[in-house]
Amino acid sequence: NGIGETGTGLLVFTITHMLRARLLKRLSNENVDDLIETTRATLGRLIGHALGELPHLITDQVAFSEPALEIARLISEMLDDAAPDGKHTRSAVERNLILVPIGWDALAEEVAADWLTDIRVDSAADYTIYSKAHDVQCHAEDLYRPYVLRRLRKDLDRAVTQQAVSVTRLAQRLGVLFHQPVDGGLRGGQDHGRIDRARLAQIVANPLNPHVHALPAKRRRTDAAVTFLIDTTGSMKVQRYEAVAVLCDTFVRSLETIGVQTEVLGFSTASWAGGASAAKWQAAGSPQDPGRLADTMHIVYKSFDRTWRQSRAGIAAMLRLDHYREGVDGEAIEWAAQRLLDCCADRRYLVLISDGQPMEATTAAHNRESLLLDHLRSVVDRVEQTTDIRLGAVSVDQSMEALVANSTAEDLSGTLTLSTYDVLHHLFATKGTGTGVAAELASHPPFMVRTCHAKHERAEPEPFTT
Repeated sequence: NGIGETGTGLLVFTITHMLRARLLKRLSNENVDDLIETTRATLGRLIGHALGELPHLITDQVAFSEPALEIARLISEMLDDAAPDGKHTRSAVERNLILVPIGWDALAEEVAADWLTDIRVDSAADYTIYSKAHDVQCHAEDLYRPYVLRRLRKDLDRAVTQQAVSVTRLAQRLGVLFHQPVDGGLRGGQDHGRIDRARLAQIVANPLNPHVHALPAKRRRTDAAVTFLIDTTGSMKVQRYEAVAVLCDTFVRSLETIGVQTEVLGFSTASWAGGASAAKWQAAGSPQDPGRLADTMHIVYKSFDRTWRQSRAGIAAMLRLDHYREGVDGEAIEWAAQRLLDCCADRRYLVLISDGQPMEATTAAHNRESLLLDHLRSVVDRVEQTTDIRLGAVSVDQSMEALVANSTAEDLSGTLTLSTYDVLHHLFATKGTGTGVAAELASHPPFMVRTCHAKHERAEPEPFTT
């Protein structure tokens, strides 16, 4: 009935369903989740501490009233803070209130600073998974019928053409970042340098010929692998998911041109509201602190062992939104990092393209606050400190610097230009190399390193000087 058309209406609607999930253990349907997802993520940081106390106090109305009053007070202060100078009436504030994280960070941090400090613990110790039995890992081509993928590929090709970005020119720019000069032997026929032993006969036959020298030659070598990990969750529906698909498709073509191995992955959940894992947990009596309850879905849009041409249909599947649900970012980064470490390459790059923090409603509702967020931070730290992977994040909405230090924000609302594709230069051009070593990796079971031993080195001949 239009309740979501006003800020106050959407706020009340969101709180109602958050309380419904907490107190009655009822799961929301897909339409409700789509409507309240952004608002729920914001309110979770603000009222999560009080909301978590309510289920344990339902038999004591006096005790129940304290966190309930706290929720009402925080919401009231939030509405009042929208008009601090008092020039706007409450009704005007309610009409103009936009329930997104923009502008709320300072208020949320001020109110939640104390309890966040108390409950934040090492997620590596307390992060658990209730069930992995229903987790899904699939190829994007298996999600939709072939005729749907063909139509999506035509749409993606049309969008790529409209961007008017030359793949060849982009490949040249990327070559500056990924090419490494290595020894290419000697270049003969020079008029100075070392005597070329292959031309000794020419010296005897024509002592006046100066072109009997050789100079060291350099050749370009590319031994790198890049993984693009795409946040394909419901919040990306309102972002520029079409632009992200175009960005990845063009990057893959250009990087393949210069010999860089590429992989495009995505992450979501297999169903809304936790799916089969949440139902299994409820059937078991809903034990406390169950850990991650959702059925995760990890999607391979393009793998390392397939070319861009072979993966055209898979990449185009990003334009279909049926599989955009919720996200468990930490486990997705673990999965992508493991696949990247299994790839045979000297240099490894992992690029996360996301719009902000992880959000999975069922897990968040039945565990401590910030469980998924703390786990994400823990995974990022491990990848950065104990592997040779260079991790970078591209934010298309909220800044991700608090989660990934090496991050950049991109505006994908307009036409993509060559400057837009400089995002990899922004992330990796001036940063140092990875710091991981095999000894450290051995102590972290989720990550294993495979080293390429077949290196073809070309020995430089001993100099023959005059």
